Amino acid sequence: MHYQSRLGVEVLQGCNLTKLIDQQRQEIKQSLWEHGVIVVRQQNLTASELEEFAKQTFGNFMFGGSRALDPDISPDLQSQHVFALGNPKGETEPLEKFAWKWHQDKDGLPRIEGLDMNALYVVMLYAVEVPASDVHGQPHTTQFVDLIEAYNNLDYQQQQQLEKVLIAHKAPGFSREAVDVPTKIHPVVSTHKVTVRKGLYLGIDSAIPVGMEDKPEQAKLFMENLFQTVLAHTPIYSHVWQKGDVIFWDNSQVMHRGIAYDATKAKRVVLRLGVVDI
Repeated sequence: MHYQSRLGVEVLQGCNLTKLIDQQRQEIKQSLWEHGVIVVRQQNLTASELEEFAKQTFGNFMFGGSRALDPDISPDLQSQHVFALGNPKGETEPLEKFAWKWHQDKDGLPRIEGLDMNALYVVMLYAVEVPASDVHGQPHTTQFVDLIEAYNNLDYQQQQQLEKVLIAHKAPGFSREAVDVPTKIHPVVSTHKVTVRKGLYLGIDSAIPVGMEDKPEQAKLFMENLFQTVLAHTPIYSHVWQKGDVIFWDNSQVMHRGIAYDATKAKRVVLRLGVVDI
């Protein structure tokens, strides 16, 4: 039987994200909370237009800001809260290579008081230019795993065991806020802020179960085994990129990873923005 993921639904076909009415903005949000990952296709946006759309739709709570823009990158590809990823300057080492392993985007969530780790943190990527294929010769994709489905696919005993587990999270290792000690605690079984569905919240491989802070190898093994269980029981959704795609994901519901491409042969320029819907 063909597997049909709830992730990756296309919404607002034929729309222009710079000219939405309130009803369309609500449709985007409702579809995102329901499906976890959505896509709007055939857009033609500057970084400033993407940022303005995000403000109008989700609000002003964005990470970034107060940074010097890169003079070697077109102002159409960057703003205070929009970052150009890939190889916009012809780099042979992609800027987002660290994102080629499974993770949930955390950015500023661990360090900001009043924000739970499962806040409605929306990340969006806009494809300005994408490679035709990855290093395996397959269409260029980003992969997602549904953490609500992952929880539902566990047996009852596993669910009950995980209900007792707390995970300590810290800021990403590449950020200025990264510290040696995790800064925020969150249960591994997490309840969605809008739909109230239960799912898993795993973070990344540096997350540490509470009680294992002094046992790094045991903590790493626990997280690895848990994630391998997730992968064994949960099909992967692969989004095949097209130029003009804007893909949104609700970070509290999914993990994702990029797939490697050959930056010496292909150009990839995607604009990234993260915003918390409060």
